[in-house]
Amino acid sequence: MAKVSGVLFAGAALLALIGCGGGGSKTPAPTPTPPSLASVTPASATVPIGGTQQFVGTGFSGAITWTISPQVGSIDSNGLYHAPATFPSPNNLMVTATSGATAVNSSASVVFPNDNSSAQSAPIKLGSSGGNVLDVGTKVCCIGTLGSLWTRSGATVILSNNHVLARSSQGMAGEAIQQPGQAACFTAPINVANLTAQAALAPAGTTQGRTGPSPSNTDSAVATIIPGQVDLAGTVLDLGAAGPTSIAAAPPSSTIAVGTLNMGVAKSGRTTGLTCSTITSINANIQVAYETACGSGVTAFNATFANQLVINGGSFSAGGDSGSLIVTSAQAQPVGLLYGGSTTDTVANPIQDVIATLSLVPIAGNPDHAVSCDPTATASSKQVGALSTTVTVSSAERQRVTAVQQKHTASLMQDSAISSVGVGASADNPNEGALVIHLASAPHALIPPVIDGVRTRVIMDEASGMLLPEIGPVQVDRATAVKEAHVAEFMGQSGIQGVGVSVSADNPAETAVSIYIVKGQSHPTIPAVIDGVRTRIFEGERFKAF
Repeated sequence: MAKVSGVLFAGAALLALIGCGGGGSKTPAPTPTPPSLASVTPASATVPIGGTQQFVGTGFSGAITWTISPQVGSIDSNGLYHAPATFPSPNNLMVTATSGATAVNSSASVVFPNDNSSAQSAPIKLGSSGGNVLDVGTKVCCIGTLGSLWTRSGATVILSNNHVLARSSQGMAGEAIQQPGQAACFTAPINVANLTAQAALAPAGTTQGRTGPSPSNTDSAVATIIPGQVDLAGTVLDLGAAGPTSIAAAPPSSTIAVGTLNMGVAKSGRTTGLTCSTITSINANIQVAYETACGSGVTAFNATFANQLVINGGSFSAGGDSGSLIVTSAQAQPVGLLYGGSTTDTVANPIQDVIATLSLVPIAGNPDHAVSCDPTATASSKQVGALSTTVTVSSAERQRVTAVQQKHTASLMQDSAISSVGVGASADNPNEGALVIHLASAPHALIPPVIDGVRTRVIMDEASGMLLPEIGPVQVDRATAVKEAHVAEFMGQSGIQGVGVSVSADNPAETAVSIYIVKGQSHPTIPAVIDGVRTRIFEGERFKAF
């Protein structure tokens, strides 16, 4: 959003001056200066290396002077920005339009071009655009990502989702898989594989909108490659080292990884290209909506998956990224299969479950290597947005927390490690207040997760030099046991679409039961603590297959 700098002067009423004779006079209040209506579009932009972006200023009273800071590329007198020909560091800049005393800012980022969505010549690389030849709806093509290469029963196969390769369980063996997608949407696509096997996806029953567990607990399918049409090394676009003008393609590691909390992960998909993030929840039960037909917008069924991975949202994925292989960002080891998400999160099948379901074997001989995690341009798509961290609790909630603060501050401060006790918002549930407890050193006693019904939020002061403690398997196992004991009661409730295990945002030394609620839907009250374990609330749009 554009920011307008300037000062708004409010008129001040002057008191009448009373004379000796009892008469008086008033000085008229000055006319307030109206707020500026100036703006710059776009308010933010991503510009590929060597590309251009036109910025337009409207509502200014005079001629516009265009400047950028830092000097990453150049901008001309007409607002046309020219990105540098090689990837810059830093790659973020501010574009400013100035006219007189009015200045309006817009942000820009220089990025590597996104080649994932483009048509390729055979043999194609993976992490690229593709789909089933028959997956075409009214004025729309359903396109996903041809994610990765594996072997199965001696054949070389492309792994992606059931809903990408097999039309959400409607596909038949032998159907063509095309890159970059169907002829209805792309010029001269090429056949690269044929549908071979699909994991059972839909819950039992035929009623529209039915809800139940996915029989295979995965959204996965494979297609046997057509000889000569796919790179046999299993190379994935943008998974290698970053150079001055492009990111190299590279195969994932042949070693399989297990997803853990806060693990750094990466994916290369047809819509958002190369993105990196972290795992926020493991062992999660997630409910995902699937459409009746390509682009219908009508829910055919809701499949529930157990023990899933949830990746922190931001811009990690968007529609069309389904089927992407998720790897560890440090070693490029496969960890999950991306199949859906919401405006705040991405969901993935653990790769071990996919391997077991479809009897897959990794392509042998590929070493570990780091993923660059350098930014790439995004195709036209609604991006997954990060949950806002700017939270203000209600006055009633603040009063509730303040009363508890006043009652317990003296006793809490007897621990010399505690430097202050304040009132703020909970990071585990932004709709609730919390006692904000600052630590100058390691506390002598455990800080309870709740005091008189109020959550506690622990903040380690930078000057303390304390290292953030690691979450160990004992804590994860305990939180998982609590989740398993209560998952049925939560997943059956309106407005709740997932329950898993995460790290508490109120106390990063503790685990939490993560509960995913649907934005705008009513849901039962969620306690701050369940069986001694904190709860952490994630609010977002409905989880859908991407």
